[in-house]
Order: sequence, then structure tokens, then C-alpha cells
Amino acid sequence: MPAFNDNLFKQIRTVWAEAVFASIFLVLLALVFRIGYINVVHRDSLIRRAARQHTGFRPALAQRGSIYDRRGRILGGSCLADSLFADPTILRDKEHSAELLQTIINQPAGDILFRLSDDPDSRFVWLARNMPPEQVETFTGLARDDRYGLGILNEPRREYPKGMLAGHVLGAVQMGEQGLKGLEGLELYYDELLASQDGFEKFIRDAAGRKIWLLPQDYRPPRNGDNLITTIDVVIQEFTEHILEQTCEKYKAKSGCAVVMEPTTGEILAMACWPRIDPNHFNELPADQRRNRVITDPFEPGSIFKPFVAVAALKHRVVNWQETIFCHNGEYTTLAGRRLHDHHGMGDLTFAQIVIKSSNIGMGILGERLGNDRLYDAITSFGFGRRTAIDLRGESPGIVRPLAVWDNYSTTSVTMGHEVGATPIQLITAFSALANDGMILQPRLMRAVLDENGVAVRDNSHPREVARAIEPEFAQAMVRQVLTHVVTEGTGTKAKIPGYKVFGKTGTAQIAEKGRYKQDAFVASFLGGAPATAPKVTALVTIFEPDRRIGHFGGTVAAPAVKEILENTLKYLDVQPVENEDAGEQPAEGASTD
Repeated sequence: MPAFNDNLFKQIRTVWAEAVFASIFLVLLALVFRIGYINVVHRDSLIRRAARQHTGFRPALAQRGSIYDRRGRILGGSCLADSLFADPTILRDKEHSAELLQTIINQPAGDILFRLSDDPDSRFVWLARNMPPEQVETFTGLARDDRYGLGILNEPRREYPKGMLAGHVLGAVQMGEQGLKGLEGLELYYDELLASQDGFEKFIRDAAGRKIWLLPQDYRPPRNGDNLITTIDVVIQEFTEHILEQTCEKYKAKSGCAVVMEPTTGEILAMACWPRIDPNHFNELPADQRRNRVITDPFEPGSIFKPFVAVAALKHRVVNWQETIFCHNGEYTTLAGRRLHDHHGMGDLTFAQIVIKSSNIGMGILGERLGNDRLYDAITSFGFGRRTAIDLRGESPGIVRPLAVWDNYSTTSVTMGHEVGATPIQLITAFSALANDGMILQPRLMRAVLDENGVAVRDNSHPREVARAIEPEFAQAMVRQVLTHVVTEGTGTKAKIPGYKVFGKTGTAQIAEKGRYKQDAFVASFLGGAPATAPKVTALVTIFEPDRRIGHFGGTVAAPAVKEILENTLKYLDVQPVENEDAGEQPAEGASTD
């Protein structure tokens, strides 16, 4: 009996051991299969989950390049603004977060929840950019659990510290997912230079989301944008805008623009439009007010166009200095049967006097002598009908109709600045060519580009010759022997500056709209420069639709503004008033027209 029990016990123990071993083996086998299954089927998703739990991501924000004037004074730069972001992968309750934030950042909870849920693998989502201080204070006052997975980052915000100054030139930026993006003006044209490239960093974090150490293999440093040095001078820009504003308000004008240029370099010292705009609030302004009329708006220039035709008459020798031309006492029937009139009737006038007194009849006769072919070549040689290639987007080429559609009416119309459309930038560029011995230079606003360390990476300070509009002897004769007389004794006497020889031309033109001239709607303009013997500066002021009851002639409205701009600029540039005011070779006779 005892032997039987002992054998039975041994058998039971053996069976039990085998069963336990088999069970362990089966469990281990199941574990192997489970591990294999997990590694094959769920490997990628688990790796992503582990990465989300143990690693953090944060952008390293870069700064957009700044914009300076020619003397290094800042016009546009970046400062830090508070922006709210989220890491959706670690948010504990997205719906709760969306409901909590909607009252703080003034956005619908549904929109916030959509952005938090749109991409399940996203580690970084912007929720609010450029937050006001009160929103930031409310957010930071939330409980720690409510702020888990949310945070505030300081990112660059564009600011223009001088307010409205040069607003149409600078343009503006807009905030996008990739940071600040140029919208208009220099900010748009040089966006690739000014644009920055944000970096990023990844790091190991603890259970509370705190950074433990960086992962150097997953780090990209930020790259700041380059800095733009413009040709604009803040001081000249300031008084140009002030004078333009005063003129427009005095004559109750609809709008106006002004440009100041160095004629020997093509550099723009000032460019202004009125009404002014504040680039800090660019999007709040109507599109019509944001438009830079200096480059976008062609208009019939009227009599300021006459010097470009008259100098061609000299070149082609259809007139000489000694000849007198009978101007028919104020009424003339052209060879094509068209009747021309002068504001004041005049008889015999020399070539110079025709321009000085701004005789439409005299210019019409010169146009008939030139003929359409040479007349067309003359105005296109000065760049009319094509863009100047200034470094701003949206420039209009102006309006010069093809020669094939010109008729006998055009022969006399173009000489008076009709049947053509020119932008202010085309007019100041062509006028500066006269002041620069007939050579057209490309107008420009960029002088240099500096990297973030202040090292010059591009030098644009050298003049760029475009084409020769007229030979030097004819350009000099027009400036020194004709256009100076316009100021001393012609239609531009209100542009006189004591101690300097000022040269210029007045212009008054009706405004065309839908093929007809608007009633009592005029453009009053003056092109001027100084000193005549060695021009340092040229300026244009154009006033659109001044109140005719107050004044509408270019010599009355625009000439005094140019005079003030030139005088201030010459003094600021320390150009000494050493010249004799008496300029020209012969006196002009008869009444002046505009």
C-alpha cells in the first residue's frame, strides 16, 4: 500500500510538472507571437506614440530684416509679439481647451477644435497671433492643468516707428503660417531678401512636458532676413510729405503726389502720396488710398510735357534760336484744319519764348515741322510708353498709342501733352534725364543690402544708365537757356529761390474720363530742379483736382510747393547759394500761359 501511494504521487508530480512546463511554454510562445505581432503590425504607431510622449517640438523664430533710410535711420523693423500655440498630441481634453480659449482669444470654439484636431500627428499649431496684453494676462492666469499643452511664444511683429512717413513706399506685411510676408511696396518687392527662415528644436521632456535636453540631430537654427538700405532720406521725405499735404489741403484737392530725385544717380530721395497712409494699419485703409499713384496712375501731363518735344525740335533742326515764329495772336488753324488757342494771344515768339510762355500754338507749329515719326521717336526716347523698372510692383507703362494710329490731330495734341498718359515716376525720370545731360537713369529705391551682421551683400549705389534720350548739348541748352527762363520770367515765377538758378516747367491739364474731359477737373503740376549749371536735385509735384475757385494752374498750385521742397533740400544737402539769379540769354516777351 505504501509503495502504491508513493508511485502514484510521483506520477502526479510528473504530470503536474509537465503541465506547468507546457503552460509556461505556451505563455512564452504567445508572448513571442504577441511581440512579433506588435512589432510587425503596430510598430510605426507605437513609435509615434512614444515620440509624442517623450519628445517635444518648438519652432525657433527668426526675425524679418529691417528697412532703413540712406543714413541708417529705421523705417520698418520687427519687435516681439505674444502668440498662442498648442501641442495637440499632449492636450488632455481638446474640447475643454477649445471652450476655455474661445472667450480668451475671441474665436469660436468649433474653429479652435478643428485646428486642434485637423492633423492627428501635428506637434505645433498656432491658435492666436499677436495677442493683446489683456489676452495674454488672462491666459497666464489659468490653472496649470488648463494650460497643459498650450503656451505663449514671442514671435516677430512688424512695426513702422515713424508712422505715416513713406507709407506708400514701405507698403506692409501680413502674418501667415510661415511668418511675415510682404504685401505691398518695398516689403513686397524685396520680400525674398527681407524674409526670415524659422528654425526648430526637438528635445526630450519629462512627464510634465518640461524640457530635459536637446536632440542636436533634430535642430535647425533660425536665419534672420537681410536688411534693406533705401535711397529715401527721412528728413527730405518728412518735409516733402508736409508740403504736399499743406498744398492739397489749401486747394481742397482730391489727391496729390510728389517725388524728389538725384538726377545724376537716379536715386529717389522722397516719394509721397496724399492722402497719407499708416503702414501700421494698412489693412484698415481702402484700396484706393493704399495705391501708390506715383507709379500706378498715368494722366495727361499737359504743358510739363512740352520740353521733351521742344528739345527734339532743336535736335532735328526744324527751328533755330534766332528764328521767330508767329503764334497768330492766340488762334491758329493747323494744316489739318484744327483750331488751336493760347490762354493769352501772342504774336512773334522765339523758340525759347514758346516754351517759356507755354504757347500751345507755337508747340503745335513745332509738331507740324517735326512730323509724327520724329515726334513719336522723341517721346519714346525719353521713356514714355514703357515702365521705368523702379523697384516697386504695380508700375504702369503709361499710355503712348502705336504710331500707326496717330493722325494729323495727334501731331499737335502730343506736343501739348495730350493723347499720352504718363506716370509721375516717368515724368521725373525724363526730366532728370534733361538735367543729366540727356542720359536716362533707372530710378531706384534700394541703395544696399546688409546681412544680419551688418555686412554688405549687395551694393546698388552706382547709377544704372538706361538709354540716351538726347545729346548733351541739346539737354544743356534746354535746361540753362530755356527752362531757367520759365522760372525767372515765364509761367513758373513762383518757383524762384533766391541765390539759385532754378529750372522747371508748369503744366495744367484737364482730366480725361471715359473718353471725355471732366468738367472743371484739372491736374496742376510743376517739374523743377536746381542748380541749373550743375543739377543736384529735381522734384515733381502733381495735384489732382484742386478746387478751381481757389486755383488750378500748375504755376499757381504746384510751383510754390516745388520751390519749397527744392529750397529745403538744397539747404539740407548743404548746396551753397552762390549762383547769380539772372539766368538765360534773352528776355521773353508777351503774356504767359500754362
